[in-house]
Amino acid sequence: MLITMVGCQSEKTESVPTAKMFRIQVSTPENVQADESFDVHSSVVNNSNSTWEMEHGAGMFTYEVYDQKGQLVQLDDKERFVDAIGYVVTLDPKAAYNYDEGEHVSSSYNELSLKEGSYTVISKAKFNVKKDGKEYDIELKSKPFKINVD
Repeated sequence: MLITMVGCQSEKTESVPTAKMFRIQVSTPENVQADESFDVHSSVVNNSNSTWEMEHGAGMFTYEVYDQKGQLVQLDDKERFVDAIGYVVTLDPKAAYNYDEGEHVSSSYNELSLKEGSYTVISKAKFNVKKDGKEYDIELKSKPFKINVD
């Protein structure tokens, strides 16, 4: 399953980066089994016509899961240790960037395990963009997407 949040596009090169210039693209497995771990993969896509220098930490992507009643699901009680490491990436126009956390986050944010049922998931991303010596904080949310767990 591939879910995409669409932002605004413009025909000219942008001078100041905004959240509307980016979107989150999400993919999940087609078949998810109850109590078995599965990965959700998110990417930030540059919808603009500009190239941006992007900085982010090891916990760039996080996820919110809601049950059928709209209640936030507590995913686990694990403590997560996130290295205070930063990444700098150049994101070209229309390009996508994903980060899988590697070994820098214990208990990965993108690894989920759910009970049987239907869920709504939202992927969130935090990063900043540098432009002319200034930093612009960007926070994105994907459109909610459904996951059915058998």
